[in-house]
Amino acid sequence: MLQVLYSGATRELELSGTRQGLLTLGQLLRGKGGSCGLSENPRPFPYERSLSKIAFREDPERDTASIVTEGQVLRIRGGRKALDLLADNIEDFASEADASDHCHVDSPACDYIVPESDPLVIAFMS
Repeated sequence: MLQVLYSGATRELELSGTRQGLLTLGQLLRGKGGSCGLSENPRPFPYERSLSKIAFREDPERDTASIVTEGQVLRIRGGRKALDLLADNIEDFASEADASDHCHVDSPACDYIVPESDPLVIAFMS
């Protein structure tokens, strides 16, 4: 189970899920492309809205990855190495973090994410 919440004011995204949901997303990102539906949250406070889908694809022309919101979709696009690093971060968080932890995946903290990307926080669903 996964959900993505979005704040238009800050462009910040919160990707949250169960441990298994986050591990599954990490594995999906290792493919060439695809999508997965999200659980919608009718009360996304303090965020403004809940997204409905994550869509991703590998772009062999790129060395980095972009994470952007387009309407109700979180779009992830990048080179294989960058997508694998993102998958590693998600899987490591899901495997090792405490239930109250969160992690930030954005530029410049993660040099494989382009600066134009929406800031992403990964957390466990509460």
